[in-house]
Amino acid sequence: MRSTFIDSPKLILTVFVTLLVIIFQSTQEFPGIYFDEFRIVMVSDWEWSISFANINRIISFRTIFSYLRWVALVSIILFAAYDSFTKHKIPRSVNKADISILMFIIVATISCLYSINVTKSIMRVISLVLMYLAVFWGIWLYADRYGDKSVIHTIVIVVTIVFVLHILNIFFDRLGSFPYFGRFQGWTINPGIAASHASLFFPIVLYVSLQSSKWQYWLLIAAMIFVLIMSQTRTEIVAMSIGSLYFVFRSYPKHRFISVLSVTLILVISYAWIEIGPRIYPKNVDFDIRHLFGSEIVVQDNSLDKYLSLDDDIDNWYDRFNPRTADARTLAHRTDKWRLGLTYFVERPFHGFGFGTEDQLFEYHGVEPQNYQLSGAYMHNSYLGLLLQVGLLGAFLFYAPIGFLVWSVIFRHYEWPDNYLRDALISVVLTCLIAGLFSSDLYSMGNIKSIIFWISIMMLIRSRRVQTQIQDIQSGSI
Repeated sequence: MRSTFIDSPKLILTVFVTLLVIIFQSTQEFPGIYFDEFRIVMVSDWEWSISFANINRIISFRTIFSYLRWVALVSIILFAAYDSFTKHKIPRSVNKADISILMFIIVATISCLYSINVTKSIMRVISLVLMYLAVFWGIWLYADRYGDKSVIHTIVIVVTIVFVLHILNIFFDRLGSFPYFGRFQGWTINPGIAASHASLFFPIVLYVSLQSSKWQYWLLIAAMIFVLIMSQTRTEIVAMSIGSLYFVFRSYPKHRFISVLSVTLILVISYAWIEIGPRIYPKNVDFDIRHLFGSEIVVQDNSLDKYLSLDDDIDNWYDRFNPRTADARTLAHRTDKWRLGLTYFVERPFHGFGFGTEDQLFEYHGVEPQNYQLSGAYMHNSYLGLLLQVGLLGAFLFYAPIGFLVWSVIFRHYEWPDNYLRDALISVVLTCLIAGLFSSDLYSMGNIKSIIFWISIMMLIRSRRVQTQIQDIQSGSI
């Protein structure tokens, strides 16, 4: 009975669907079919109006996916629970990583007692517990049953679907794919999410590409680079560059020169597009490839603002105002938020304002919404953001074990079952940690970046334990 349930493709399918659901909860639009015209288009997120107790509620696909992602995580947990029930013991032994995570969960739970938003803190703690059980017990069980390569293979299939849809979206909805300033966002709700997809998965796809040398994987690599460049998201471009360079330098030293050359070329093209794109496609100007060759600009409406004045000369596009570089000194207003965040930290340095309340802090301190809504209510820094939520102790319990793991993998010479996979996984971790300097998502368990980040950490811990067990068996200790 157990083998029929656990050792079947059901667990693989559940993990696969979970990753897709988590990714697609950030979608802007879905494929739709016009049957009368027999054509497929990308349509805006479908919505339904539901009346209950004289209250009308709007339900959309994004809303459905936002709830389904938790159901999907629970489904993975149920596999581990069923395995424990049939074996009458837990699927694996508790290790130091479990203790570290549980200690942080305890601190996060205690923070609910003094949180500025108790309900939200409780919900975030629940999401944290679900992530821990799903990744460190459910997907760990998946890796035990099918191996690390199967986990990677499942992730690559998900990545392929994601980027095929990104590219198809260009043909079905060009204007929706490039909504403003020539920035690519594909089917997602903003360019930063599309870019994070590329930077997050790039080391894993690069690992698979170099291992197999199949042209399909290199085509996927090209699509990811295209999305990164066209998104104009500087943080993700730099994070991907550093993470991928580490992987190649560590695993393929003979390819160091070509890797540095490739990354340099990507950076040059990326920053060139950041300068060129917003000038050729100012606000209210449709994305059209003909604009690159000086064709007439088509404006979406009759109201032009400061980004495109009425007397702009099409031949002097390079003289136009570039909003993408105008706020470069403040890192898109991040430094303003960090200054405020540091003043908030002084108020509660040791215990914070409650786990999951990062996006409540500006409102709590009376900051006018117009001062932060454009760039979001978060601190856009995973380190300062967590410090404000759970204080010094909580932040230390969260980041110290991660830092020790990264240091151990990079500088301590352990034997690993697969050194190439080890380097790819630590590259994912490095990419996320670097991107975390400018985004608040490492501890937000409902997004794909945090899930892949923790899956990578889990697989590194598991691989090291597996290798230790093999060495103990060979030495006769077991």
